[in-house]
Amino acid sequence: MEEMLKGMENNHSLHFEDRMAAVDGREIPVDINFRLIQIGEKQKFLALCRDIRDRKKSEEAIKHMAFHDALTGLPNRWYIESFIKEYFQRAAQRKLGILLLDLDHFKVINDSMGHHAGDKLLKEVAARLHAVCSQGNIVARFGGDEFVVLMPDVEADEETFVASEKIIQIMKQPFQINGSKIMMTTSIGISISPRGGCEMNMLLRNADLAMYKSKENGRNGYRLYEPSMDAKAVERMTKEIKLRQALETRSFVLHYQPKLNLQSNEIYGFEALVRWNREGKILYPGEFITIAEETGLIVPLGEWVLREACRQCREWHNLGYEHLSISVNLSPHQFRKQNLEKLIAGILEETGLPPYALELELTEGTVMHNPERAAEVLSNLKSLGVTIAIDDFGTGFSSLSYLKHFPIDVLKIDRSFIMNLERDNTDASIASAIINLAHSLRLKVVAEGVETREQMKFLGTSTCNYTQGYFISKPLEADKAFSFIESSFLPV
Repeated sequence: MEEMLKGMENNHSLHFEDRMAAVDGREIPVDINFRLIQIGEKQKFLALCRDIRDRKKSEEAIKHMAFHDALTGLPNRWYIESFIKEYFQRAAQRKLGILLLDLDHFKVINDSMGHHAGDKLLKEVAARLHAVCSQGNIVARFGGDEFVVLMPDVEADEETFVASEKIIQIMKQPFQINGSKIMMTTSIGISISPRGGCEMNMLLRNADLAMYKSKENGRNGYRLYEPSMDAKAVERMTKEIKLRQALETRSFVLHYQPKLNLQSNEIYGFEALVRWNREGKILYPGEFITIAEETGLIVPLGEWVLREACRQCREWHNLGYEHLSISVNLSPHQFRKQNLEKLIAGILEETGLPPYALELELTEGTVMHNPERAAEVLSNLKSLGVTIAIDDFGTGFSSLSYLKHFPIDVLKIDRSFIMNLERDNTDASIASAIINLAHSLRLKVVAEGVETREQMKFLGTSTCNYTQGYFISKPLEADKAFSFIESSFLPV
């Protein structure tokens, strides 16, 4: 009582929160207000006690909303920031491992199936991560399709590697979204304090650098941050900026590789291949396509390639070579855009190129990512009158069922089966088997990467329909390609 009176020396009231035991023994939070009142010559206390369980529940709900993701229920960015700050305040030298996960090609799911399907996928990913991560680790959603796993008190780098491998394996299992089977992989960047930093922004920045290194290495993997990644990050950022500028200034050009009809020994078309004229130096796709895909720039770049290739082919038609066709590669991002058919129809109308003269090339991985959606898109494209080719055949998915169900016209044998076929009986057998398989399904066959006379002869006797490669011609600039058409020389 004396302590209470001292606390009220300068005030006539005292307000605080406490917990009281209810009749059933449970403790309940209460709000207590003591007031000192004068009754005659005596001072007495008046105590008001209020049950605040509902208010506490509301406060907890608000706090949960502030620190948790509304879609997945996982802790959010603010939770991560608060946790890391408190973690290092308790012991600055404690090791904290951070795994930053990015879903490979997630944007494609949103573009092709809609945001509702994308949200379902994110919730399923969250559930899998929560199930596979060890007790004591914290799984959070950082934003968009990025997730974070916090691993307190890691003793060795290998602990983060084991956790990453578990995540990669569980992510490989197909997702069932709206009746469709979705294949999804993830790229993981790892940062460990104190080597990778001792505050959130630095740890996550370095994990992000490691994650992009994982993507550069083919995705579906993990990398640990190394200081050498900083210089490479600056180089990558510079290249991305210049890539955006190149699109604005139209610094890209197309080269055209001739395609030979083995039966008539005539050039029947070309494959359009994009090059970047960067300050007078020609860069090949391997030097910029990956960045274009990761940044989404592949979509406007791909549209430019389509339009320019169709325009050039139409120009050759106007010069009397109406038998020529043009082949254009479609990236996975382009193929999964919802307006693809409308875009191609518009380009054909704009350039005046007959649909039969346009061949669209797609990889096995592109069409098998979402077979149901792919079948629909391919059917719509076929209705335009264009030709559909599967590129790099034999290197992607092992299932051959899509050859029967998809409206495909052409198979392109990957160059890896062509380059050694005169010396490797296995490669020769695979090439022959693909040719026979295609013909049994009434499909045409193109062998790419032909570089020797022996390869040409083998393909000719194996009834392959068409070939392309350096033995016929390397990719040529438009004017040189036209000169090649006019030339009477063809290798035999």
